[in-house]
Amino acid sequence: MKILIAIVALGLAAGAAAEEVLVEFSGSGNKLTEEFEVTGPWLLDWSITTDYASEAGIEINLLDAVFLGHQGMVLRTRYAGAGTKLFRETGRMRFRVISTAVNWRLKVSAITDEEADAMIPVER
Repeated sequence: MKILIAIVALGLAAGAAAEEVLVEFSGSGNKLTEEFEVTGPWLLDWSITTDYASEAGIEINLLDAVFLGHQGMVLRTRYAGAGTKLFRETGRMRFRVISTAVNWRLKVSAITDEEADAMIPVER
């Protein structure tokens, strides 16, 4: 039993060490973030808080940093919360955040292909 616990603990530590935080952004209003460079896969960890639930709203879009071309909507919600989103895009990127009555935080981390594959549900 002790050996199994040690193996699981080593596996968790190895997985945590593989994630590398590339950049973090936070704010409480509209913002075009600084550019950041990613090579897929990468993970966005986001969180949203608010003191004004009836007025809250946020939309986050991923942009190509060079031409500011729209790469896709990341999130649109009127509720506080947190989550993660997996990306495989590579290049220089930015986020466009449009928000009302919320505080937001975005953390971009590089992950391995194996970690990304483990996050995708497999249908059986």
